[in-house]
Formats: sequence, structure tokens, C-alpha cells
Amino acid sequence: MRKNSLKGKRIAITAYELESKEHRGISSVTKSLIKLLNKYGADIFLITGLYTKGKKNRGLISKDNKFAIEIATDDICYQLNKGVDYRERFKSNSKYKIKLIFELCLQTFLLIINNFKFRYQIYNLTETHKSKNLNTRMAYLNDVAGFISIKYIFHICRLRSMRFLIRNPKLEINNIDLIISMSPLSIENSKSSSGKLTQIIHDLIPIQVSSHPENPYIFYNRIKDSLLNKCIYVSSESKRLIKKTIKINNLNYENSVVINPLPSLNLEILKKAIKINHIKEINRPFILFNSSIVERKKVEYAIEYFNNSNLSKNGVLFCIAGKLHDNKYCQFIKNLSKKNDKILLLNYVSDIEKAWLFLNSSLLISTSSIEGFGIPVLDALSIDLPILASDIPSHYEIGRLKDNSDIKLIRQNAGELWVKNLNKIEIFPLDNKEKKLNRIKSFNKFFCYIEKLSIYKIRKFII
Repeated sequence: MRKNSLKGKRIAITAYELESKEHRGISSVTKSLIKLLNKYGADIFLITGLYTKGKKNRGLISKDNKFAIEIATDDICYQLNKGVDYRERFKSNSKYKIKLIFELCLQTFLLIINNFKFRYQIYNLTETHKSKNLNTRMAYLNDVAGFISIKYIFHICRLRSMRFLIRNPKLEINNIDLIISMSPLSIENSKSSSGKLTQIIHDLIPIQVSSHPENPYIFYNRIKDSLLNKCIYVSSESKRLIKKTIKINNLNYENSVVINPLPSLNLEILKKAIKINHIKEINRPFILFNSSIVERKKVEYAIEYFNNSNLSKNGVLFCIAGKLHDNKYCQFIKNLSKKNDKILLLNYVSDIEKAWLFLNSSLLISTSSIEGFGIPVLDALSIDLPILASDIPSHYEIGRLKDNSDIKLIRQNAGELWVKNLNKIEIFPLDNKEKKLNRIKSFNKFFCYIEKLSIYKIRKFII
């Protein structure tokens, strides 16, 4: 596939996950996709619900007011950098809750009188805007041409998922060839729109897992509404589950495609990470668990298997990288970890810290019960990091992406087998630069292979 095969194409990508305070799995997938599409020549615009907070800049800004547009663009960049946990803020801040309800009533009224079409404002990003946001969280802006600000778009789509609106809101954005929603939204493309709309479906976890914070009824409606479009599934298993679980009344299911996500690691950050001697208090060989700390990940199983192995006795650390929230499950994991000083709870790690962990680890362990795909396992596969993981369908699918991959899949509760395999791992020396360079070379080769497959399939959505 030619590097400029998407040159001249304008693609809009939803940025809801990038607005969040904690960048998790879908955020990584979003960043990787932005980078890929820009690499092949497309101009990328992020659809955001953020808008300028300045009193003089509220509402739609006139196109000839360059100063106001500059301030508004900086405002959005600042909010993206700061991030917010919408669910937590709504629960804890009464003032925010009242203001949000008022704003949503107003925006819903404006939507209805505009025949359910969203109003929007485009803000182009300059090199000055990008240089002001030189940090790992915002590095994706280097591949972004601008923002499409649609005030409270994700909140309004959620109102439709809750069935407070009688119709799906519509997108009609001029001069955009393709709109990609990075997660299912109750939204549709206007019939008069020149561009196409596709939605990415990752999993059905909010329906399958009772402890998930997302309401299963609302999520079901999100999926059902998204199926009005030609969708992209992150795995064959996700597509199979959709057909099994959701009542489908159109032909879009058969016409939809499976495009596996790209690794969340990238070559530039890996090259920076190899120059770092150590992070935090990690000064000896270790194995890695990298994921959100939630019940379906079964972190307690990983801790139990590590404690029962000989790794701890031999001085090997167990690094657990993932956001520790203020809830019962995370407190449970903290209490378990206190019993062994070789277990390090790293909490949330930056992109460069994550790259260092993967580059230096002896093994990635994943005891998850269910995944849409499994980005940490994919990341490990991409750099030839040995993997010990639960035998769930998505992990099998990842293993098939690479010949001779060092991935061992085990039944989740087969404790003795997990311990046996942990006892046999080859310890990776932290000071062996040559082996790290080999991992980076393996990553580059694998990434090039995956990205060509992805761009070939995505291009079919445009032409």
C-alpha cells in the first residue's frame, strides 16, 4: 500500500476516550489509528464535545474572528490535556450536575429545531498549538489537522441511548470523506452528507459483566443503533457475539469487517525508552501485568500464581501497571499485594513508562476472564515478549497474528499449570541492550505488517 494512498482524504474520528482523564484501551487504539491514517496521507480531525470556556467565545465563533478562534482552539487543547471523569464528576458535583442538565436541555432543543442535525465548528490546529502541548498524553496532536467541536455531542448521543430522544441525532459535516466513531454511539449520518460513517465495536462486556459501570440497557441500545451503519469489529469473536446477542434487522452485519487494532506501543517511544536505565523502584528482573484494575481482569489470580511460584524467592519482581481506583476491588488488590514486598503496584503509567516496562519485562501475564481483543497481549506479541495468558477466544485470535509467537494460553483456574509455567520462564536481564534492540526490530516488522492490513481494509470505506 502506497504511503500517500489516502492523500487528500479528510477523516473525522471521535475523541470521547481522549477527553477522559485516564487514557485506557480504546484511547490507545484511537491514538494508533490517528497515527496510521495520517501516515498514509489523510487529514485527521477529532470530533469532540469540548468547546471554548471563555465568556466572549461561547457559541459558534465567526470564521473571520481569528483571535477568538485561536483562543477557542487553545481552550480545547487545555481541556483535552487536563481530562475529566464525566461519570465521577456527575456523581460528586451537584453544581456541575445542575449546569449539565440545563445545557443538555438547551442543546436538545437546538438539535430538534435543526431537524436533529448537530451544529458544529471546525478549529484548525497550527504548529504553535502543537508545540504548546509537547507531552506524551497529547503527542497524538502531531498527527491531527484540527478539531470539530460539537457541543455535548457524546452526552446527547447518550440521551438517545437512554431513549430520551425519539430519533438518532445526525451528523452532516462538510468536506469530510469518512467519520469513524471509535466506540458505538446512538448516531447516524445525514442522507445529504457526502461522507460515510462507520462505528467500531470492541466488545459486549457491559452486557456480559454484571459489575460493569455502564448500564447494560443503555449499552445495548448503543450497539443496536450503531448497527445501522457498516461497522468495524476489533475481533472475529466480537462480531460473533454481536450476531448471537443483538437482534439485527439489516444487512450491515454481513457487510461489516474485522480490523484488529494496532499495538498501543510505537517505534518513537520505544527508542526513547531504551535510553532509560530504570523507572520507579524497579532495579531487577520482573514480570508484568498491564491493564485496568477491574474484577474481570482477575488480578488476584495473577498475584496468587506469582506467590506460589519460585519467582519471588529468586528476587524477581511482579509489576502491576494499571490505575488503582478508590473502590472495593482495588482495595482488595492493595491488601493482597502487601503480603509480598516483591509485588509493586505501579498505578497508572505514562506511555514512555509503559514502553520501558514492555521492553524490559521477562513475561507478560494476563489472567483476564473476557476481552474484546486484549491490547496488552497484542503489545507483548509485537515485541516478542513471552506471554502467559488465559485461554479466551480473543487471546487465541491474537496468537494467530504471528508465526512462532511465544504465547502460552492456560485455563484461568488451572493454578498448578500457571505456576509450573512461571517457574520455567527465562529471566530477561535489564542491562542487555542488544536484546532490547532485537525487541524493537521485531516490533517494527510486526507493526508494518499489521498496519498494511489495516489500511487496506479502511481504505475500502472511503473509495
